[in-house]
Amino acid sequence: MGRLLAALALTLGFVVISAPSASASDATHWLVAPCPAGSKALWLPRADKFGTDLSCTTEQARAAAVKAAVDSGSPTRMMNVALAFAQQLSDKSLTPQSPCVLGAKGAIGEAFGTCVAA
Repeated sequence: MGRLLAALALTLGFVVISAPSASASDATHWLVAPCPAGSKALWLPRADKFGTDLSCTTEQARAAAVKAAVDSGSPTRMMNVALAFAQQLSDKSLTPQSPCVLGAKGAIGEAFGTCVAA
């Protein structure tokens, strides 16, 4: 399991470093919507295909989704877990004033952010 996680981390690092950077537009801004009480914006691993989703949910629900993905043994689902954690970590630096790419989603504090045209 340790080797698999190390391989996933290495792959994720390569993908993040080699991906072309999208450029933020001056004509965009974050539209921030607070999550309902008791929840916060968290990146979740998808269960059915490659990728992640941002959702207003609880830490317990996220932990259950991560456990299910890891327990599945699916390399795709485990990669989704790594991506979800990386996105959550990356979003820690976001503020409502941060530049953004039209259509992007992000966890801004505990709120759900969507990049919209100004």
